[in-house]
Amino acid sequence: SIRGGARVSSIEKNESGKYTVSLDAASEDEVGDTIECDAVVLAVGATAAGRLAASSPALSSLPATRDFDKLRGVTCVAVRLFLRPSGSISSNLRGGSHSKSQLPPDVANAMIDSPIAVCGAGIGNIEELDEAGFCIYDLQRMHEEWSVDYYANNNVPAEDQLAVIEVDFFRADAFVDLDNDGITDLALRAISKALGTSKIDQSDIVDSTVLRARNAVSHFAPSSASYSPDVKLEKGVYFCGDWIDRSGHASWSTEKSVVTARQAASELSTDFGLRRSRNEVIPAATDTPQLSTLRKLARLLRSYRPPSSLPPSPWVYAKQLLSGQFDP
Repeated sequence: SIRGGARVSSIEKNESGKYTVSLDAASEDEVGDTIECDAVVLAVGATAAGRLAASSPALSSLPATRDFDKLRGVTCVAVRLFLRPSGSISSNLRGGSHSKSQLPPDVANAMIDSPIAVCGAGIGNIEELDEAGFCIYDLQRMHEEWSVDYYANNNVPAEDQLAVIEVDFFRADAFVDLDNDGITDLALRAISKALGTSKIDQSDIVDSTVLRARNAVSHFAPSSASYSPDVKLEKGVYFCGDWIDRSGHASWSTEKSVVTARQAASELSTDFGLRRSRNEVIPAATDTPQLSTLRKLARLLRSYRPPSSLPPSPWVYAKQLLSGQFDP
């Protein structure tokens, strides 16, 4: 059964070898509950795993969880804006599942090479973004149900069509407590400054959603990988997520979560003799020749002239060193 909104408070292993999962009440009008099961798969973030391990004898007794208290998260805010479509359709856009967009033409063309723009901290001298990075997504080019061709092929009336853009902020502690209107305005300013476009008018927003995740998204920092457990902690306890060791598969972020989920399903299926599980993992694509060359160059430069402190990235280090801008 599905217990929507019920938070897991602890996990215990009973004398029969089964697990008892204790659930908090989903609302003030309900009472807590327990579930007895043969196995537990924890698809949770790193900080949630740390809190759960501290309250769960079945987890805290396992060697792999001893450093879970060192796991950290960053605060994220996701803003999705549903806009009145532009009067013109931008076409021949590259990089997405769909090549057309009804975003304002200057915004669509600023993202001509990709429906995703990755932006670092400090953009546009916006005070709230001094330490916050963000990504901008043109969802009309990424989601079938909002694509221009879907609207055309399904005779969606013009008044029901929407252009959809999303901004996901990371390290958003400085503004997570702003109200929804304040965060929406910040998203519009961020889009404008990052892309060099006019600020989208508030009156063009038909609807919006703002999601806040405080200290919830995995914080990847030096040495944090050493705290990552395997997908299987013991028979009956499995983890998946973007912070889990995926055993050599070159995947990251959402893809890594999917990969480790399939790996956890495979381990569980083997342990419990399940024969019809479909949990194959597709091998990651090999590096392009360009990326392979960059990796070799970065390794060569680090071996020839190691930096005395952590550089911004291997590629930035290589560029700065070759141009004489980096003083190790």
